[in-house]
Amino acid sequence: MEPQGKSEVALESPLGKPNRYITTHDGEGKAVFSRAFDEALKPHEIPGMLFYEAYKTFEAPINMSDDSDITAIQSRAAGEGTISFPDPGATILRYCDWPPGGSAPLHRHETMDYGIVVHGEIEAILDSGETRLLRVGDCIVQRNTLHAWRNPSDTEYARVIFVIQGCPPVKVAGKEMRQDLGAFGK
Repeated sequence: MEPQGKSEVALESPLGKPNRYITTHDGEGKAVFSRAFDEALKPHEIPGMLFYEAYKTFEAPINMSDDSDITAIQSRAAGEGTISFPDPGATILRYCDWPPGGSAPLHRHETMDYGIVVHGEIEAILDSGETRLLRVGDCIVQRNTLHAWRNPSDTEYARVIFVIQGCPPVKVAGKEMRQDLGAFGK
């Protein structure tokens, strides 16, 4: 059964906006904090959840010389606010907040995702019907599978932090498991 996302989500999560701090080097090679992105992250709303993009990379290996990775993010800010997934070799660090009862529909993206629950509980739902309830401190490694998320609480928000790595589609019995964003509509 595919969970349905709630259409009404408060754009302000009670968990607060995460802050982002990025290190770099000064002209003498000393470690300093970059001023490019010292800020609270902006929430973005999609049906059933909020998300915050903390950082992205666009190539592997990552080129950090002369702050090339920071420049790449700044030059691609136009697409900010839409849910997207990285190309092979690229990464995203994303916070996801689900309100009480909130859900994300069944979907698949060509990524390997490391998720860690940092607040509340979240239910991982697979297209086979299998589920797992993840609690604070639990992690999930989501490997290009058709999956959904649901916050089973009637009162508490859930927050999961994901490191999402773009990868080629997985092949199973000769069939490519291609991106399917379902009700996300992409």
